[in-house]
Amino acid sequence: MAVLFCFIVLIAGLLVTALVDAGTAIQAGNRADTYSAEAARAASIAVGPVPAGGVEDVRLATAAAGSYLVEAGATGQVSVLGPGVVQVSVTVSASTPLLGFVVRQTRTHTAQLQVGVTHGEGVS
Repeated sequence: MAVLFCFIVLIAGLLVTALVDAGTAIQAGNRADTYSAEAARAASIAVGPVPAGGVEDVRLATAAAGSYLVEAGATGQVSVLGPGVVQVSVTVSASTPLLGFVVRQTRTHTAQLQVGVTHGEGVS
């Protein structure tokens, strides 16, 4: 009976460890998702309601997204795909609390500036 109990405790401990460490990976993914979405939103808003598609728009979008990422404590890459269209990719690293593994989660979001009073219309 004692051997069976030890076996059950060992399995339960392994399951708890796996679940807690998997939770850390999920949290890192959620943070990367949130950071990339918000940075892309900030970049598309910084370009303004009438994007010209020039170098100034790229500078404004990159600066706004970079500023958001710095404030959030995240690192990422900003790409301007076209007038009013910005893509941000963010990688978040976290150390699992029980096993000490480093997990990295990367998420990418694309934002397109929408203009219009009642419903958005894509900017061309």
